[in-house]
Amino acid sequence: MPGLSARYRRSSTGLSDWLRSIAVDRGGRPAVRLCRRLRLTAGRTRLLRLLTGPAVADRAPRVLGVDEFAFRKGCTYGTVLADVGAGRIVDVLPDRTSETFAA
Repeated sequence: MPGLSARYRRSSTGLSDWLRSIAVDRGGRPAVRLCRRLRLTAGRTRLLRLLTGPAVADRAPRVLGVDEFAFRKGCTYGTVLADVGAGRIVDVLPDRTSETFAA
């Protein structure tokens, strides 16, 4: 049910929002003490896990690695573009022509 709970969650979204605001206001152990007084079951690790950092926008890779690989040996080849600094795949190109790579 949207707005009531999220998938694979053990608590409602309202309770999670409430615990998150307590965690932001108090932090680890003081937040646990407040939750005990409010008769809420929450440990410090759960409260700290609710805190998330600000979303970081995708940045252009500083070092771009280009490598060819075979979808099927001897028949079809592709190109993979990887961000070497972050260690993640940026894109997979369907062939290994220079026109596709330039686009």
